[in-house]
Amino acid sequence: MPKSFLLRILLIVSGVLLFAGFFAFTTFFYSPFESDLEVDLAAVAPRDVDFFVARADLQGVIGEFPRLAIEPQLKQHPAFLAWADSRPGRELGQEIERSFRELQGMSSQLPFGMQLHEVFGGEDIAVAGYFKGRELAASDWAVYGRTNWLGKLAAAGLRNPGLIGLDKQGFSARVEEQYVELKGATLPRTLYIGRLRDVAIVATKPELVQAALNLESKSFADSFFQSASYNDWIQNAERTGARDEVEVYVNTRKLLENLAITGALPDTASQDFTPALLGRMFQLPALKNLMGVIGTQDGLQVNLHGEFSSEKISDDMSRLYRTRGFDKATFDEVARYAPRNTGLFVYFHAPVSTLLKMTVTSMEPAMRQNIEDAFRNTGRYPKLESLIDDLDKGFKDRFAVIIRPNDYTEEPGGPPHNSVVVPAVGIILWQKDQGTIDAVRDLIGSQGPRFGLKGKNKNEAGYYKYQEAGYQTFEFWSELIDGTGVIVMAKSGEVNIITNSIGMLGHLVKTFSVGGEKYPRLSEDPRFVMQLQDGLDSANFGLWLNPATITPILRQTAAERAKLSIRVDYASLRPIEERKLLDANYGGRKLSDLSPDERKRFDGEVNERLDAMQAQVQREQLPALMSEEERWFKTAEALDGALMFLRLDPKALDFSMRSLIPLKR
Repeated sequence: MPKSFLLRILLIVSGVLLFAGFFAFTTFFYSPFESDLEVDLAAVAPRDVDFFVARADLQGVIGEFPRLAIEPQLKQHPAFLAWADSRPGRELGQEIERSFRELQGMSSQLPFGMQLHEVFGGEDIAVAGYFKGRELAASDWAVYGRTNWLGKLAAAGLRNPGLIGLDKQGFSARVEEQYVELKGATLPRTLYIGRLRDVAIVATKPELVQAALNLESKSFADSFFQSASYNDWIQNAERTGARDEVEVYVNTRKLLENLAITGALPDTASQDFTPALLGRMFQLPALKNLMGVIGTQDGLQVNLHGEFSSEKISDDMSRLYRTRGFDKATFDEVARYAPRNTGLFVYFHAPVSTLLKMTVTSMEPAMRQNIEDAFRNTGRYPKLESLIDDLDKGFKDRFAVIIRPNDYTEEPGGPPHNSVVVPAVGIILWQKDQGTIDAVRDLIGSQGPRFGLKGKNKNEAGYYKYQEAGYQTFEFWSELIDGTGVIVMAKSGEVNIITNSIGMLGHLVKTFSVGGEKYPRLSEDPRFVMQLQDGLDSANFGLWLNPATITPILRQTAAERAKLSIRVDYASLRPIEERKLLDANYGGRKLSDLSPDERKRFDGEVNERLDAMQAQVQREQLPALMSEEERWFKTAEALDGALMFLRLDPKALDFSMRSLIPLKR
């Protein structure tokens, strides 16, 4: 038989086998020639999802799966070490390591040395779903991930469970037209798995897989990708060329409803001043949704947009949000007052009357009453509202705050004060009617004792006027002012500067007017300049934070803050201790049976017991609280400067943040 004939037969048989193999592979698995899904993963998520998170090029940040490529640098960072050495950090670390081992075990079973993120999600991954109940773990969700040929093969193989022996691995699979239902083994929930070309879908509800397939048939017309939220604030947000930012969308209204969170948040009825004031400025339940992008290149770059429910915005919030904001050039100009090593610089626009009314309402009733009584007794202001009206007449709707180390040399014979460590704080206010400002200032100074002022000598009111570098300067001396014992005020051009340090006043003025190497400005700090360029074009509120400067101040006062946070419930403990003491030292008598002298001695003994209990609780809890504060200090110090902008109006908010997080290479 001729060789050519045998070769021809061999080629024909090989062709038939290849065709049969190709046909079988296509029938049981997928067509090797099918194209990829050339749309964003947001196009396979339903338009009405409650949350959506996505990131492209996940494999770019992963080293050996599942560990981050920067893990060696992270493990050398003081912030990481501070948390890793704590009890919560150790517990979390152990949990993460267990999860990593499981993921590494899964990845090690892949052929050809592939890693799991190369097979699924490394190129592009997204999670979307619906909140359900008070536990976030109960949410219905779907994970959408780009997959390579092996991932396609695995997804297709699930449609032939007997072929790949799923039952031997403890799984139960039910094959439907559009998905495979998978149960058993260690799965905490039933999963539904489908595939749309190169996108694998893993969901907790079959409807989410079906929705993705149905969206393709409708050219993705009703997808999340086609929503205004995604288009305006994610797709067209300011992004890098790699477009590898984390994309975020949260329906905050649905989140709060499912968590059964009702009422004000922050709580305006709080006994603590800060949450009470913040709650009057902003309410989370008024926020319908929040969306945007978060970049992680050498730090954090955040651009977020939110929409408000107008019916949940109070009148005061509406007035606050309607205030005309400022642009970058204005923010930069005001930052000329701040020295280079400023720890915190804040500039914001707000109506004076609205802001002061919010502040007064948030105070403890006793403090508010004391302030009102002091001004009423001057004979000029029967109510605090009258004082607020005058301050509103005197000042424009803009404020700047500068906080830096109090490293100024004290002048001999200066105001007496306690040893509490405080930063140097400067407040800059813009005049609208200087005459009104002067009248309020002189009223306080002329009746100093009513406001706790105390001079060098008995016959002095603690209010001093003098010229400093050509500026009319005013000092209010009071031992009630921690750390410095003084409030200093001066007018420079159109601004009034108020500080708690005599040295700081001149420093701010010279920084603004002179600058240079002798008085370096924050506005010329390269970090500040770079981050300002990338922030919002306009805002109502801007903040610069330099933790390297501010955390040393906080460390010095950490112990006092921790002690104040430890509170003994005297109201419930006192009756118990009184009964014990009456039984032990007063023959079991009742309080009403004690003589006046006995009652005085008895009250003193009870107070001593309660104070001893307070001291004991502080000794037990203080080390843990101090350690927790130190962890937060280390975390803050990971930031090499951060700049934040917030723009508000009654319908929406915009937030941007830029920060640097240097890591050793």
